[in-house]
Amino acid sequence: MYLDFFGLHRHPFRITPEDDFIYMSQQHSRAYVYMSSAIWSSEGFVVISGEIGSGKTTLLKKTIRNMEGDLKLLNISYTNLESKDLFALILRKAGLEIQDQSKVAMLFQITDYLEKMAEAGTPVVLTIDEAQNLTKENLEDIRMLTGMDSMGGPAMRVILLGQPELKGSVTAIPQLSQRVKLFFHLEGLTMAETSEYIDYRLLVSGHGGNRLFDNETVKEIHKVSKGIPRLINKLCDGMLMCAYSEDRPFIDPYDLKSIRRDLLGETLPAKTASPRKPKVQQPRKTPSARSTAAISKPEMMNALLRIAEALERIDGRLDQMHSDRSDDRNQIGSSDNVKPLTHPRSKNT
Repeated sequence: MYLDFFGLHRHPFRITPEDDFIYMSQQHSRAYVYMSSAIWSSEGFVVISGEIGSGKTTLLKKTIRNMEGDLKLLNISYTNLESKDLFALILRKAGLEIQDQSKVAMLFQITDYLEKMAEAGTPVVLTIDEAQNLTKENLEDIRMLTGMDSMGGPAMRVILLGQPELKGSVTAIPQLSQRVKLFFHLEGLTMAETSEYIDYRLLVSGHGGNRLFDNETVKEIHKVSKGIPRLINKLCDGMLMCAYSEDRPFIDPYDLKSIRRDLLGETLPAKTASPRKPKVQQPRKTPSARSTAAISKPEMMNALLRIAEALERIDGRLDQMHSDRSDDRNQIGSSDNVKPLTHPRSKNT
């Protein structure tokens, strides 16, 4: 929506993983090196954990895209699996037909496959995203597969990625934990990294003008997002939409306060309960008194007014866009889909 307005040729803040947009902070660079080493090490087994939206999947995509040489990748991203589903998925990823649906038969089939690949000198790499969903039985099966040694070491290298609880699930199985060469946890970006992250994504998207997000705005974004890249994307995207809807080429930090609950699903903090006091009969407020007390809150009214004005501007833009289209498209008029909001007090005037 706002790409042309800000001179961009790509969407800078999508929440879906795009590995060519990845900002390689110090910790992301370390995780990338650990994952790459697991691929080519004869004892490669790495567990990468991190909060939701910290960049694990994006890192995996980058690692896979940069793989070179003769190897076989078995990448699994769906992990809500039953007992024998993991073996079935591994066989399908290996390009093999399942000869027998029993778990034991599939285990022998995988074993034969790993032995043949080891004889050919071709490493087999198993990568599993969202691995925190794996059951204890699934993890035990992975331990069993990594325990099958070839002449050069374990027949299968493994990279597990998942949310923070993944590390606990792995360490709860000592035989599996001892086979893991490296555990690494991705934290949120620092304040300085958040600033560089925002500027980097805008640069990749084609922005070459003045800086859109000033230091104070970035500071607030970092505070709200805790440095998690996906949350940074959501907040920056929302603030760009606000600026576009109001026809202004700059970011207003006030927008962050008015949209954060809508974007992040936050709720107002509950009021702290005070010690009970003897009940005192208070005079009942009239309806007009209650409505006056509610309207007298400047922040609430200011936010409502800004939202109303923004929606009216978007409505005007949609009307202008639809007026240039053909008659058959004009049957879906913007007035049928987007109605301008009026100020809550306008009903009384």
